[in-house]
Amino acid sequence: MTVDEITTIADEILTRHLAASGYERVEGRPGCDQSDEPSLFVVAHMKPGSGVTEGKESNAANAALWLALREIGEERFPYLDFDYPDDEIFGDDDDDDREMDDRDSEVNA
Repeated sequence: MTVDEITTIADEILTRHLAASGYERVEGRPGCDQSDEPSLFVVAHMKPGSGVTEGKESNAANAALWLALREIGEERFPYLDFDYPDDEIFGDDDDDDREMDDRDSEVNA
C-alpha cells in the first residue's frame, strides 16, 4: 500500500475514534521498528488544548487501525504516536528526535 492510501484509512479511523479527544490530522511514513521489521509510523496530531488522550481511546484507535490495515492486506504493523502542540519539550527530547532522524535516514537510504 502507498503512504497516501494508508494515510486516508488512518484518517478515517482516527477521526472515528479520536475526534472527541481533539484529533486534527494524521501523518504516516514507512520505516523499520527496533527489530528491523518493516513497519508504519503513524502520528495523530491533536488540536491545541486537547489534553492527553485516555488510554482506552488510544488503544481502541490503534487496534482499529491495525485491524483495518490487515483486512486489506497490509502486513506492516502501525505504531501510533500522538503529537500534542501544548506538550513541553524537556532537555533531552531534542536529542531523541535527532537520533530518530539519523536512524530514519539510514533506513530509507
